[in-house]
Amino acid sequence: MSSYRIFTVNGGTVSEDAVVEALHLKGAAGIIIPVIAVGEEGRGRKRDIVAVSGADPGDVIRFAELGTTKVGKPKLIVRAAPDDDSKVIVVFRTPIGFRGGNSHTGDRTSEEEYEEWGEKKTRHTFAPFPGVTISAGMIAEGSAGRMGYGDQLIAVMPENTVFRTAYSGRRYGAPGAHYYMWNEKKLLALTWAEREISELF
Repeated sequence: MSSYRIFTVNGGTVSEDAVVEALHLKGAAGIIIPVIAVGEEGRGRKRDIVAVSGADPGDVIRFAELGTTKVGKPKLIVRAAPDDDSKVIVVFRTPIGFRGGNSHTGDRTSEEEYEEWGEKKTRHTFAPFPGVTISAGMIAEGSAGRMGYGDQLIAVMPENTVFRTAYSGRRYGAPGAHYYMWNEKKLLALTWAEREISELF
């Protein structure tokens, strides 16, 4: 099996690692499992986990191999270095805007016109999310999770393929989306305006 680099992305911020958390087993007192978790616990929310072998809670890991548990669930096996840069493992701690949501897609593909209350408008279309999702959780706003909600993922992403995280709701001046691409050396993160200026991808 191949080992890959691990990244964490959060609203355009990229970290070249992931933090291991502790899962306390409710049915087995004193047993703690090291995991990487996405999402939240609570009403209207979902916390999802991937077990981590070869690390302790609180550790920061940078490279891992994809494996499976005895019951066939995905797990990460910590390695000292990567041996395959054609893919990366990305932990998406994607935020939401106030009273909004989020989405994970591929690159912008085209524009299409639509009519709303007699007014012609234009919206962008996007390619499907190009990653292979191995864990999916949900975050939310409000006690019942009805004020806003969105997904957080752990996914395997291919090289030289653009992917996007977008955020709806009030952003108070923050960007509404970020575009990412792994170029076998660095995981780049840009807004659309930065892409137009830089032409990096």
